[in-house]
Amino acid sequence: MRRVRCGAVGTTTGALAVLAHSGADGHLPDAGLVFSLVALLTWAVSGLARHELTPARLLVLVGGGQLAMHSMLVLASARHDHVSVERMTAAHVLATAVVVGVLAVAERSVLGLARVLASLLPRKLTPFVATAPLTVPVYRHLPAAAVVLDVLSWRGPPAGQA
Repeated sequence: MRRVRCGAVGTTTGALAVLAHSGADGHLPDAGLVFSLVALLTWAVSGLARHELTPARLLVLVGGGQLAMHSMLVLASARHDHVSVERMTAAHVLATAVVVGVLAVAERSVLGLARVLASLLPRKLTPFVATAPLTVPVYRHLPAAAVVLDVLSWRGPPAGQA
């Protein structure tokens, strides 16, 4: 479940960063760059997956992800035309707010469901108590001399090479 949560944070952050960037700029970035940045964001989030992702943590993660994605998309852009900074900033801030809102609700729902399921399931399986020593069957083996005498042995080099 942790990997799914990390994947959700990385994917939604990357997808909305691309949508915000292309909405303000009008051009879609290279798909290879986007996929690698989404994988990097997912990996970065995986360090916090064992903790509950509160809205404050999500804001830091998603805001940092939006900033990193924007920086990489600007650096990778081959065009030299400039979009208004206010429009680009507003698009990324709006994308950050949407992602944090959606992921905070999803995180609360998923962890609440996990707590309910954990309360319904048994806590720990208890091992069976040993009442007697374990008996292991021992099979009778043939003596080694009987096996060795039964094998046809040709000692020495082949007849044609002697």
